Amino acid sequence: MATAKTAVRKTTEAAHNAFESVSTASSEAFRENVDRSIAAMSEMGAFGKQNLEAMIASATATQKGVEALSARAVAFSKTAMEKHVAATKSLMASKSVQEFVEKQTEYARSSFDAYVAELNNVSDVLQGVAKDAFKPINERMSAMSHLMQVGR
Repeated sequence: MATAKTAVRKTTEAAHNAFESVSTASSEAFRENVDRSIAAMSEMGAFGKQNLEAMIASATATQKGVEALSARAVAFSKTAMEKHVAATKSLMASKSVQEFVEKQTEYARSSFDAYVAELNNVSDVLQGVAKDAFKPINERMSAMSHLMQVGR
């Protein structure tokens, strides 16, 4: 009978030890998974913050570009108006039809050349603005691509 009690006690202790071992391993695995999840959430938060900062940088670059373009448009319009007034005064002072036509032709040519030059300048500014505005976004897309390749 004593041997039966001893066998039951040993079996009970073995079962208890096995349960404790499994319970400890499960707790540790759960804790590790929770820690990894928290770290991943922290990384996602940081990545999201960097994305937001990139969007703000892009919007800031766009705003500065629009301001520069607006200033150029106002300056060009003012200059064009001043040249138009001067040309009108000059045309009114013409002594002959021939002189009038020559002055008008010259004014039309110079106005067209100035307009084409300004369009080229505006095109260059727009390219620079687009480059500056998309740079932070492209950097974030590269970071996302890198994360996807790494598999994190």
